[in-house]
Amino acid sequence: MSVIMVNATNLLPYEPSTDPKPLRVSSAEETEYGSVNINVGGGITTPAWCSKITVRVPVGAGAEHLTTEGAGIRTGASTGWTPSAPAVSGGFAVITFTPARAVQFTGQIVTLTLSNIAVNRTAGQVSLAIVESSSPTNGSFTDKSGAVVVDKFPAGFVFRNFAPEKIMVENGEAAVLRWEGSDAKYTMHWGDTPAGVSLDKERVWPTPRGLTTVTGFMLRAEVTAGGSTLTHTLTTAVTVRIPDLVVRNLTVQGPATFADNVSLSNTAKDLTVAGSVRGAGSSPLRVSQPAGLKVDAALNVHGSSTFANNVAVTGSDTTTVTVTGSLRGAGSKPLRISQPAGLKVDAALNVAGASTFDNNVTVATGKTLRAGGPVQFAGAVQAYGSPAYRRSWPQQSVPSFGNYFHATAPTDGTLSGQVTGPTGISGSTTRLTVYTDGRYNNITPPAQPGMASFSIPLRKGQSVWIYAEVNPDLYRVFMTLTVLWFPMGQSLDLQVHSAGAPAPTAETEQGSESGPVPQEFVALNMPEEDIPEADPETARQPTDAPEPG
Repeated sequence: MSVIMVNATNLLPYEPSTDPKPLRVSSAEETEYGSVNINVGGGITTPAWCSKITVRVPVGAGAEHLTTEGAGIRTGASTGWTPSAPAVSGGFAVITFTPARAVQFTGQIVTLTLSNIAVNRTAGQVSLAIVESSSPTNGSFTDKSGAVVVDKFPAGFVFRNFAPEKIMVENGEAAVLRWEGSDAKYTMHWGDTPAGVSLDKERVWPTPRGLTTVTGFMLRAEVTAGGSTLTHTLTTAVTVRIPDLVVRNLTVQGPATFADNVSLSNTAKDLTVAGSVRGAGSSPLRVSQPAGLKVDAALNVHGSSTFANNVAVTGSDTTTVTVTGSLRGAGSKPLRISQPAGLKVDAALNVAGASTFDNNVTVATGKTLRAGGPVQFAGAVQAYGSPAYRRSWPQQSVPSFGNYFHATAPTDGTLSGQVTGPTGISGSTTRLTVYTDGRYNNITPPAQPGMASFSIPLRKGQSVWIYAEVNPDLYRVFMTLTVLWFPMGQSLDLQVHSAGAPAPTAETEQGSESGPVPQEFVALNMPEEDIPEADPETARQPTDAPEPG
């Protein structure tokens, strides 16, 4: 490989690459230009926030230096990051990459680019020092060091066009591979061969035996220069027509045809079919074993079944017959249960059509009767309770992104609210975000004195987060917010986890004549990690929000 990665104390992983591959040094006749790209954050497994990354490029003419022209390096970075111009000092070109604000790495990749590098004339390995200002949390940032190592191959070094003569061979046929390359030590790794095959002089290599399955090949070139071993690899693959197949687990998603018997070599193993097993053509599947068919687990029948004799369920009283589709009476007759004890359903009963009950329907104490569609009642029914929670935030106290309002619905109901803001003031933007169930609901209030209203249905146990974003933040003093919770069926208080602002004052509390008194202020209890701000392009849910269902 032409690049390797070295980690020291840094929290973030770094994966470098070069262009061209491999990177070559300049000669007296021609200056070689190249680029180094450093991918940051891929495959991260521990929490990490970063406020800046500094890369130090050794400047000089030696094997341990990358270029003699540090000031000529051009820089670039992923969106949201700003690179500085290289500052050459003390034998290094120092470039600092800074995000607009501290970034949490959760698997996304940030690319730092150094281009227009005039590579010096001495082959060897170069260590690019990296200093990251990072922290496991969004605060207390400290500098942590690491490095990536870049190989500089001799001037004019060539290693390319590694490919098979035929991309597909017959089963048992040997493959022939060719490549172009300068003088180097070449080692071929292929298939399941435990060790590589050394090829010091050849630029063509036939496999020592025929291939029976798809086979991958990796060719490694090694050159010693500047007191270091420089490494670069190329890969390719050869397929086999009608290959042998040896697998640990096999999943077949399309039709499969076996020209011979299918046997299980171990009697203790099972043949599992995710789809169906059918007889040939239109013939039914037949079990010719005199002992018949024994099913030790579940038997799922998706089509029509005809039993020429009784069907008996043996075992204990807990043994059941499970029907995935429907169970009907013969012809147009209804299904009848002649057992005097009637029908007992121990789990959910789903009725897709109209149902008529000739007697009372009783729901046990503490249980719920639910309907997937409209429900009509003969008498009066209370649909919504009185507001079981009401909260008003006056100016200067509306919840912000870092101090949000977080609550959970104790029952089905509707969360409503009204918000005013400084919309219309030149240079300002205002947005109220209501996040729930994986969705960001953004409300922009009109210019004052107007207000925006919102109503969002919540299911029992569903959480909601509310916070306002004002730019610039000084205009937050003009915002006000009122939130009301209307439970369905019974007046249950909203379960508040973090109130996000001072407790209601006497002026903001509701009167006793309008419904239940708001619940007491709940002390703010922020999670260890802040929730990310909602972005229309790359919105992410709060860290303590449930996964979308």
